[in-house]
Amino acid sequence: MKAFGDLQLPNLISCWIIDCENLESFPDLQLSNLTMLKDMGISSCPMIDASFPGGLWPPNLCFLQVGGLKKPISEWGYQNFPPSLVDLRLCSEPDVRNFSQLSHLFPSSLTSLEIYYFDNLEFQHLTSLQHLRISRCPKVNDLPETLLPSLLSLRIRGCPKL
Repeated sequence: MKAFGDLQLPNLISCWIIDCENLESFPDLQLSNLTMLKDMGISSCPMIDASFPGGLWPPNLCFLQVGGLKKPISEWGYQNFPPSLVDLRLCSEPDVRNFSQLSHLFPSSLTSLEIYYFDNLEFQHLTSLQHLRISRCPKVNDLPETLLPSLLSLRIRGCPKL
């Protein structure tokens, strides 16, 4: 399958598109019309150019997993994430080594963040984080002290310098 075409999915609450090497386009949906969609994952699909111009996200999206697409998230430009987005997972972004290139894109509503494969971590505008998971960031050697008091849970894996 090369593309989904026009889909009408008004009751969709969960959408996951993962490890689809030959899929060339994201469903031609008006994401902002998917008012029931709560969680969404689109990752490890290297042919998809899912840059979501203008940030037309579902208005009630709570969880988003993204990464490993044709265009890295750092090149998407401004995103108008809904204030309902509280949990974000970034994975498989091998060309984006510095998290500070991305942190300004995220809403201040995030309470949970999981990141993989970044060399440098700078958490700007993310003072509401309560849960942080960091995996496979081999060059990271510290975490900002301003972030630590708000955390309720912290998971670190594959970060030998921490």
